[in-house]
Amino acid sequence: MASKEKPAKRTLNVYLMSLVITVIVFFLGLFMGLSIERFMLSNLAQKTSSIESSIQEIELELLYFQGLETAESCTFLKEVVRKTNNKLDIFANQLGSYSNKNILFTKEEVANMKTKYTSLLIKDWLLQEKIKTECNASVVSVLYFYSTERCDNCIVQGDILTLLKETFRDKLMVFPLDVDIDSDMVKILMERFEVESTPTLVISDTKYEGVITKDILKTIVCAELPPVEECG
Repeated sequence: MASKEKPAKRTLNVYLMSLVITVIVFFLGLFMGLSIERFMLSNLAQKTSSIESSIQEIELELLYFQGLETAESCTFLKEVVRKTNNKLDIFANQLGSYSNKNILFTKEEVANMKTKYTSLLIKDWLLQEKIKTECNASVVSVLYFYSTERCDNCIVQGDILTLLKETFRDKLMVFPLDVDIDSDMVKILMERFEVESTPTLVISDTKYEGVITKDILKTIVCAELPPVEECG
């Protein structure tokens, strides 16, 4: 009788040990996942702070150079805005990559980060438009209204804009605005330009709805620029 109980007891012990190991591994995985998400979020927060500092620097420089109207001041401001826009592009790619993953612990924080990024993007666009007016900058700004939830064509339009951006580089600045973000400024801009669907592009206050092909978009951009090599 005792000999029969021993194998059963061993089997029970094996099951219990397996259960304990499984529970430990499960909670260890949760802890590691939380740690990784927190680390990545902290990294994004640092980049956000850097971009905020850049935009504050632009605002101060605009105040300083206002009324001077020198070629040197405009060249300087254009370069600062270009660098800030590039930072925003890099930040957007990292934020999109992070938020598209299976986030378990920091969904609210990521949503807040996206809202903050959108605010910085709009602020950068406003500064860019001001510099274009005051310094006669040869740059085309594109407001790109898109949705990540219900717009397959937005992916297509985004890819087209990326390709065109690679062609025109600093002569073309794209400001992608997610209409699903909880942002009053996004709503205000949508009302101003009468945006009712996605994807929608706004270039020089003109609205273009639906997918705009690369060739057509290139023609629109070139019409806004002085003769440049990219349009030849």
